[in-house]
Amino acid sequence: MRLKGEVGKSEENASVSDRFSEKARLNLNDLLKRRSEERKVDKKTNLLIISSATAVAAVVVLILNL
Repeated sequence: MRLKGEVGKSEENASVSDRFSEKARLNLNDLLKRRSEERKVDKKTNLLIISSATAVAAVVVLILNL
């Protein structure tokens, strides 16, 4: 007799193996492509941070010179 939320061992093992059988192998080309896209995003973010820091420094120097 099973309780309402109880799953049998064979059903549990089957669902785990089904989840992992879909992506059994990693494609190296996909990983390299994803990393190159991450690098592009990182470069844009770094440029934004550097330009913001430069703008803040310029404003501080301008205020101190007045």
